[in-house]
Amino acid sequence: MTISRADLKVFKPELLGSSNEAGGQRTKNAVQSGLLNELFSAISDIDHAQSSIDIVKAFPALDTPDTSTLIDAHVFISEPPIDPLVNVFMIESAALDDESRMTDMKEIIESSVTAGELIREGGPGFLVNQNSFSSDYLQSSYRFNDRDYWKTTYLQVGQVICITVEYPGIENVAWPRKTHFCKVTRTSIVNGAVGTVVFDPPIPFATPEPGLQINGQSKCTRLRLSNTASPLKFHGVTKLTAAASGVSLAVGATQLSLLPAITTLAPKPGNTITGGSDNGDATVSQVIRKVISQPSAEGTYSYSFTTADLLIDTDVVTAVSTDPFGVFGGNSSLVQSITVGTGNVTVTLRPDVRVAYNPTVSLYYVSAYKYSIYSSANAFPANKQLTVGSIKGRAVFADSNYVPQDVFENVYNGIGKLYDTTELLATIDYFTGVVTKQTVSRGDFELSYSGLVESTTAAAAGDTTAKFALSVANPLLESFYVQVERISDHAIISASSDNQGVITGSGISGTIVDGLVELVFTNPVDLTTLRYDITDQLRQLPPAEIYGLNPLRIPNDGIVDMFRRWGTVALSHTQVQQVTDSIGAVFTIRENAQFVDITDANGASLWTNNNDHFTVNKVAGTVTINSDFTGFAAPFVLSDTIMELGLVSSFSGNSLVLAKPLAREYPAGTTLASVQILGDLQARVGRVRDMTAWANNWDLDGDPATGNVNAVDYPFEVKNTTAVNEDWVLIMTSASAFRCVGRRLGQIATGDTLNDFSPINPLTNAPYFIIRSGAWGGGWQQGEAIRFATFAASNPIMLLRNVQVGHSQITTDKAVLSFFGNES
Repeated sequence: MTISRADLKVFKPELLGSSNEAGGQRTKNAVQSGLLNELFSAISDIDHAQSSIDIVKAFPALDTPDTSTLIDAHVFISEPPIDPLVNVFMIESAALDDESRMTDMKEIIESSVTAGELIREGGPGFLVNQNSFSSDYLQSSYRFNDRDYWKTTYLQVGQVICITVEYPGIENVAWPRKTHFCKVTRTSIVNGAVGTVVFDPPIPFATPEPGLQINGQSKCTRLRLSNTASPLKFHGVTKLTAAASGVSLAVGATQLSLLPAITTLAPKPGNTITGGSDNGDATVSQVIRKVISQPSAEGTYSYSFTTADLLIDTDVVTAVSTDPFGVFGGNSSLVQSITVGTGNVTVTLRPDVRVAYNPTVSLYYVSAYKYSIYSSANAFPANKQLTVGSIKGRAVFADSNYVPQDVFENVYNGIGKLYDTTELLATIDYFTGVVTKQTVSRGDFELSYSGLVESTTAAAAGDTTAKFALSVANPLLESFYVQVERISDHAIISASSDNQGVITGSGISGTIVDGLVELVFTNPVDLTTLRYDITDQLRQLPPAEIYGLNPLRIPNDGIVDMFRRWGTVALSHTQVQQVTDSIGAVFTIRENAQFVDITDANGASLWTNNNDHFTVNKVAGTVTINSDFTGFAAPFVLSDTIMELGLVSSFSGNSLVLAKPLAREYPAGTTLASVQILGDLQARVGRVRDMTAWANNWDLDGDPATGNVNAVDYPFEVKNTTAVNEDWVLIMTSASAFRCVGRRLGQIATGDTLNDFSPINPLTNAPYFIIRSGAWGGGWQQGEAIRFATFAASNPIMLLRNVQVGHSQITTDKAVLSFFGNES
């Protein structure tokens, strides 16, 4: 049978809308081409005011009364909405099936972020709405070679963690298995020992105490890291911003926003470029790290830096961590690990990081050329000075009733002062290392310390350059303002940036690129006095309670790639002209246009299989009118679409590169869409097999039955119009009777071996399949079973529409879904 345009249909699911029950099986209700709101509902005033998310399911299908094959069926969005606040795209997932409902589709969208590596078993028994826990719970023990080892997990602000309730066996009603995703908002450490981890949102359920046993297991509350590994593919649409005929395409975008978002401005004044100390204050130390950088490359996740001057505080004797750390595009949370080698350091990015804009990878470390580690057990070195904020000491009291205490600087109370947890114990001279003890109630004590030292001469001379990463992930460049003290006269000089990241000012010039600041000073300055202001542009996703999607389970702040390497894209450009209903009139279109149609004022197509209303000559590039268009409403629009498919080689920012040149030139404004490939569409039956018993195990077959069924001479029959994707079992209830059960649909009918069996699909009013009576042999016994699967000539797809916050003057809009394939 010849497949025509009329045989390619997109069917609606059982239920459209936003309820949890929306979605479900394919119906025979086809989407009517040209009509508005066939899948998505109209956008309301509230949608524009608050933003909105709509998720729908549809079934592109080959709708023929036989088993014809549509080869390499594929769909794409051939025309995006006109309204820039509205975005429509497809989400491809292997987990989407015919039965999937709204709750399933939301879980699919959230599937990129899951519970990951275990931090600790036996977490605290959380209370409802608790939002913090002791950092003690970040320590865990393990045993190896008959020795106990302790491991500490260090969390960063902004990191997503999971609190879970886990145990084996039957679920406990009082303590159901649950997972809570939350973001670390603050970590505080008291003298490098014990602190608090604060998270948001608070946990909405209670969890069991470590000693409580569930099904024989204790320590059921667990802390886990989150794991990000997206199994999803996103298929979006954009426009060419310039004419294209080769492999390089200039496009409007290569990424899209999965969820609606709002941007708020958060000023962050008074930032420094100095390091932190063990007391948890990130601004008290005056250690300035060296920064080296290199550009990132798509597909590369590990970057090696030569660091012959790396200083490592192996025994952690100073208050400042000398561990190197990496920054990607101004964001340290995108770095997965740092590996220190001999003379080199490797920065490894997280696997979910996208380098579409090729930002910079930077390594920060303490340079041995500038600093060295000093211990008070040794003579103080000549021409050196201690670095403020790096001192860490130990006080041992003569009276053994008082336990030894760790000692740190507290710069907020003035530099050169050493405190324990109770009081001021001593002062220190940074230039000589001499400690002057205070008289304290606990009596005399001995104080030893270590710290970083640097050249007095070099510190006094100052610096003429500076390089550092901004303290925010999405800076508003024109808000950057820097001040620093000049060495020669202690005058404060300043500069600011424009919106392109060009920094100018009094005695200061520089640039901001990918969050990395590089400054040049006309005269030497004291970098420990440098302060800068910057405003962060915070991208905020809607809270989970609005749309039922947890923003913490949406990676990369909801920004996803709409294309992928080795993915297929479709370029299409449609040209329109108004035509009349004059029989015999000939209109010119572009030669070899892939799609030609005439539509009326209501969007109804005038195309028919028999060319009743018009005839197309694609080679000549003409359309001839054959009727007076009776039954249709004027005006009439003739559209011709040129189109071709291509393979993506690479993409970044506003450009995309194809593997092969285009076959023809496409003008600016051409639609470029990511293609979802559905595969060959044909109704068919899988392998038929029998077994001695049915144990309700869909994943395992049993031993062969004594009876037999002849599916070779009497093949099970399906049609493209009615077959569904389902696993079936026929369970014998006697020697001749059976019941039919679907894996997802449940029991649908009963039958016998004496008659043809054709169970009716209530959604299509036609048989799911037909088994002829001649297929049945004898010897069947009660309990034996026959298994087979049917495959539909359709595959479900998921579409998402989001509306960003804002006012729109557009009252009528649409997105066009195109469905293509080839005949066998």
